[in-house]
Amino acid sequence: MSDRDRCASVQHEQRIIEALRVVSEPTPTKVRKALNNLGYIDERIHGLKQDGKVTRFYLDLREKGGQLCEEGLAAGEATDVTACTAPATGAFTVTSRLHG
Repeated sequence: MSDRDRCASVQHEQRIIEALRVVSEPTPTKVRKALNNLGYIDERIHGLKQDGKVTRFYLDLREKGGQLCEEGLAAGEATDVTACTAPATGAFTVTSRLHG
């Protein structure tokens, strides 16, 4: 991942976590709406899936040859978002997760 993507990931993670922590009962519909309100379009939101009381998702943030994506877990106060990578071009698929 480039330095540019690494820097951008921190910005995205902070704003997404802040917005999703206040979503009560984070269903896929509520999570999509919160992400849309942050300016993320539906075409960039992938894999919205309810898993018990939480919703998992991916955001495709690739631009200008970058590989940045975010893997998210909407779970109220336990909400977490971490960087991942995807191929710079072509269809969106997660190629690696960058936990830590």
